[in-house]
Amino acid sequence: MAEEVQEEKKSGGGKGLIIALLVVVILLIVGIGVMTFLLLSSGGSDNNANSSETEQHASAEHGDEATAHDDGVVRDYSPKFKQYDPPEPGSAPQYFAMEPFVVNFKGEGQAKFLAVNMKFMSHYPQLIADMENYRPILRNDITSLLRIQTYTDLNQDNGPDVLREKVLAKARKVLEKHNIYPDLLEDVYFERFVMQ
Repeated sequence: MAEEVQEEKKSGGGKGLIIALLVVVILLIVGIGVMTFLLLSSGGSDNNANSSETEQHASAEHGDEATAHDDGVVRDYSPKFKQYDPPEPGSAPQYFAMEPFVVNFKGEGQAKFLAVNMKFMSHYPQLIADMENYRPILRNDITSLLRIQTYTDLNQDNGPDVLREKVLAKARKVLEKHNIYPDLLEDVYFERFVMQ
């Protein structure tokens, strides 16, 4: 009788282990499926995508359609943003120069000061003129961004380029907050970049 009870316990314990393993395997399969779906639906655009796909992605971020012509300049965009006269095809870009930035930054014992001169670029002269109204906000936000940079990050081969992207994103957020279509601000260039 004691032997039968032990046999039942052994076989019952094996069934419980098999069920537990099956549940774990099913949960893993479901988890992998969900991760795959999220990765494929959120990321997925190639670096080699053409400019029209890039413009469609940019307009999707802002919730409305924007169209760019062959030269890559946005000429039509959502009416919920301030409207500017479209630039003439082939017109030269305009530049908005900021006063030089000199800030203390996280030099990590290597450098203590970061000096940067920059100019923003757009094909819209009216936007360049309007940016003067937002100069104090831009200066404040960019100064805050520069102060949190680290020597290690900036000293990389692509460090200044990564910083340019961050500055451009920061400036676009300021414009968008003030009802200006952010992608009209096309780029930012560093004229001087010194760490001391």
